[in-house]
Amino acid sequence: MNKPSTRQAILVYLLLAVVLIVFLTPIYLVASSSVKPAPIMFQKPPAFFFTPTWEHYHVLFTERPFLKFIGNSLIVALGSTAISLVFGSLAAYAISRIRHRRMNDVAFWILSLRMFPPITVVVPYYIIFKTAGLLDTPLALIIVYSTANIPLVVWLMKGFFDEVPSALEEAAMVDGYGIIETFWRVTLPLAAPGLAVSAVFCFIFSWNEFLFALMLTGSRAQTATVAVMSFWSSDAVQWGRIMAGSFIILIPGVVFVLTCQRWLVRGLTMGSVK
Repeated sequence: MNKPSTRQAILVYLLLAVVLIVFLTPIYLVASSSVKPAPIMFQKPPAFFFTPTWEHYHVLFTERPFLKFIGNSLIVALGSTAISLVFGSLAAYAISRIRHRRMNDVAFWILSLRMFPPITVVVPYYIIFKTAGLLDTPLALIIVYSTANIPLVVWLMKGFFDEVPSALEEAAMVDGYGIIETFWRVTLPLAAPGLAVSAVFCFIFSWNEFLFALMLTGSRAQTATVAVMSFWSSDAVQWGRIMAGSFIILIPGVVFVLTCQRWLVRGLTMGSVK
């Protein structure tokens, strides 16, 4: 195989540099604005060199219980992700292995649940949770997010389960494994990259979601995304506080993706089991 020429290597690095600049510039602006003094926030020309201030972060954790809001977001995101992975994986395995002429229709019906615009179901959810006494609780958001995430997990995991040869499961059953034990010990470990991908999508959606969190929570179960917008009012927009909160919200998603990175990379070798 021919090695790339110097010109090709330079073009590749330039392209990578452009992509990095495009994707990292918004993060830099959020991070720099979160430590920029308020008087020079909108200075023209922009101030690239300044003395950082931690005032905005100090306000987040002293004047507002922002740590509590982050905890609510973590509970909701992790709870919804765990429930979605459990039920979504079981449903995906059933759809992948059961041979029936209507199974594709069932799979499409599950996917159609993900097609509803959130604004069309937020009022029915509000009425249901208010009647059940679950309004302004993390459980309400976990139920809503799981309802949205499970169809996504089903379709993602079905593709990974289809890649696992049924001969491996038949061999495990010959060795005395039951269906559940075969699924747990043989099939699921081979589909671990799919679980990682599904977990990343579920966590990011649950962590960043705003509409349901705004409508279904109050002071007790408020999430970080809603809490950040409390600094936006008709009187003033406290951009420093908003940027500080936004930068903190970025961190758990990045950490979660990096944690799942090992299993994400393993997805490249899925075909080696055939």
